[in-house]
Amino acid sequence: MNPKSEQLVDLIFKKLKTYNNKKIFLEKESLNKFILYLFKEN
Repeated sequence: MNPKSEQLVDLIFKKLKTYNNKKIFLEKESLNKFILYLFKEN
């Protein structure tokens, strides 16, 4: 993954982890795999 994509994953991860309305169980590696999957689909 290139540095720009890694920064995007970090930003999304931080935003989701600070979302207070619902408790979100999220691991960074899972998010990373999901985003890579989305890029491969397009």
